[in-house]
Amino acid sequence: MLGQSMDPRDENRGMIPRAVEQVFNHSLGMASKGWHFTCNASFMEIYNEKIHDLLCARKPGQEPESLGLQMRNRANRNLVEVAGLTSVPVKTAQDVYPLLSQANDNRQAAATDCNERSSRSHSIFRMHIHGVNSMSQQNRYGVLNLIDLAGSERLKLSGSQGDRMREAQAINKSLACLGDVISAISKKNKHVPYRNSKLTHLLQNCFGGDAKTLMFMNLCPEAGRFEESLSTLRFAAKVNDCHIGIARRNISGQKGR
Repeated sequence: MLGQSMDPRDENRGMIPRAVEQVFNHSLGMASKGWHFTCNASFMEIYNEKIHDLLCARKPGQEPESLGLQMRNRANRNLVEVAGLTSVPVKTAQDVYPLLSQANDNRQAAATDCNERSSRSHSIFRMHIHGVNSMSQQNRYGVLNLIDLAGSERLKLSGSQGDRMREAQAINKSLACLGDVISAISKKNKHVPYRNSKLTHLLQNCFGGDAKTLMFMNLCPEAGRFEESLSTLRFAAKVNDCHIGIARRNISGQKGR
């Protein structure tokens, strides 16, 4: 998601910097039509079912504070938000790179038998975007979530023990809960179990209403990872069967209405 370096000129920069660049390039193009946008960025991880702020300054060896979820009403919409999460104003794509570097340093990672630097948490980069049109007095609101899901882990292959085993169990459980949510939406069940994990509860607003969601799957080309690749493809098939509706714009305050 971050890429191999934090250099904005690097052709191998990741999905987050590329997406942010596109947001700011598009906002510049909208300026001639009277639009002005303000953006605020945050970055968090879900580690062992606890939410940590990746942009909060920490002393070496200091345990990160666990943050809670709360419901907030914004523009007549009930949104799930993280209480006390750091939010940083960003005016250009270049403003985001130091934040990504800080988050990368703070995120939980450790070595396993399968990966010398294995992510032990899910990470969520979030950008709140607010646009105001000086000509029409329209207001637009949007939230961009870029999520790096830690991969499911087979303990017999990763050799995880102790803390690594507990981390793997938490990751696998939250991914299973994500699968349950997707399955419930696909079947149009009246009850969708969003609250069964921090991941699905936090992303509740991404699964319907005026949201648009896109998921990428990473496969390992090695023959020895066939079972993991097959499991990933099966999960992808389940996701592909899920229809969350049509995304809608959040617009308010238009003249003449």
